[in-house]
Amino acid sequence: MATTTIPTQIIDFNIYNGQNKLMGTGDEVTLPKIVSKAYTVALAGGDIDLPGLTTENMEMEVPFNVFDKEVASIMSISKVNTLIVRSCEQKADTKTHNLSYDGIKVTVRGFTKEVDLGTLKRSDKMDSKITMTLTYIKVEDSSTVFLEIDKFNGTFIVNGKDVREGINKYL
Repeated sequence: MATTTIPTQIIDFNIYNGQNKLMGTGDEVTLPKIVSKAYTVALAGGDIDLPGLTTENMEMEVPFNVFDKEVASIMSISKVNTLIVRSCEQKADTKTHNLSYDGIKVTVRGFTKEVDLGTLKRSDKMDSKITMTLTYIKVEDSSTVFLEIDKFNGTFIVNGKDVREGINKYL
């Protein structure tokens, strides 16, 4: 029987700006949905929606315990912002049952679309959050790039393979 590890949970995460400065954290980060634009094709047996190699708008909601000058620094609507979410993933070995750990890193670039300042309450966090519309996303662990989408440069990589390779060679 081959040794296999299965992911079990995300242990913790932190959020950094593009200069690797810790911005803080919240309880959870809502990562974007990746939705391919579909095109309807009329066939003899009926219509079918075929996925294209472009994606719909990607948005990401980023929580912060407290709204401060670091969070405010990524509110620009004319300058792209980079955020890096570093997390620790726990895995279980199906043969030995031992636990191991790996990092998952999500890098995004985009523009701030919405700011929720949260609430002020004595002895409590503010639960502030920003919503970004993304132009770039990259998801990787210590050895593999799982996903990379760069809307400005036409990059669409899944598990290290450029899924637009057949298109880009004609452009």
